[in-house]
Amino acid sequence: MELFNDIIKAFSFPELVSQDGGKVDGLVIAVHLLMLALFVGWLIYYGVAIWKFRSSRNPKADYKGVKSKTITNSLEGGIIIVELALVIVATYFWNFYVNAADDYAHVTAMANGSKKDLHVVRVTAEQFAWNAHYPGPNGRLGKQDKALVGGDNPFGIIRDDVDGSDDIAVLKSDIIVPLIRNYRVEDPGETDFKIGELLTETEFNEAIVQYGADSFEAIKDGSIRSITIDLTSKDVIHSFKVLPFRVCQDAIPGLNIPIHFKPTKTGRYNLTCAQLCGDGHALMRGVIRVVSEQEWNQWQKTESAKNSSNQQQASVTVDKVKA
Repeated sequence: MELFNDIIKAFSFPELVSQDGGKVDGLVIAVHLLMLALFVGWLIYYGVAIWKFRSSRNPKADYKGVKSKTITNSLEGGIIIVELALVIVATYFWNFYVNAADDYAHVTAMANGSKKDLHVVRVTAEQFAWNAHYPGPNGRLGKQDKALVGGDNPFGIIRDDVDGSDDIAVLKSDIIVPLIRNYRVEDPGETDFKIGELLTETEFNEAIVQYGADSFEAIKDGSIRSITIDLTSKDVIHSFKVLPFRVCQDAIPGLNIPIHFKPTKTGRYNLTCAQLCGDGHALMRGVIRVVSEQEWNQWQKTESAKNSSNQQQASVTVDKVKA
């Protein structure tokens, strides 16, 4: 029984801690079922062909082959039908996900600048480590300039920029992301919210303080706020792979590639590089740490204060050197 359980475990999916990861697992299962159907179909075809054209029944080879066009026409017709089916199915799912505005409305809002970047982490890969750039308490990621990249500013953050003054840079350490459960506004009452608008727990509590607990109605709807990793590379192509989240995306120098996932459980999860990136490739391991919203808020304030202190010390040092 133990051997049987080990075999089942070996062929099972890894732990799933992403709200949308089940769709990825479903796709993997669907692809394997399709391959199984093709395998069985071709196996039957070869069996029939071997039996039908066996040497005892056809002692003399016929080099002209099948004279009827029925089989050829049937195959061509089948291929056309399959291609049309693929186009129809692909168009349907493309339309479905493009118009799924409820799940990723906040991502669109951040892209056009109408909402804070609270849940965006810029991750830069390098040989052989992962570095992260977070928004500070003001909730917005600052602008970057590659001319400013240096030992004291690895991300080239423009500190004079209002949005970048409190940004957090963490090098070669755990990447922290929050687990944020949504509250859906059912009745906006006296507030400025809209029916159906999603709030984080922090926003919900702030609204209660500002407007009063009886001034509006919002409930936990079971959905989770999407986390965006804005991915790039400093040197060669790397690949950001976290199996429990079902995400795997190449990090390419010169490109910022956003990836999204919705963590469902706090904890530590292995981050690996799925692209051979040099002699130290095996050393390029990391950890994604999923924390509660409260822990995230506290960590953000603490790290932002540390960064501000380090910047002030660096500024004083530079002034002394100039003097």
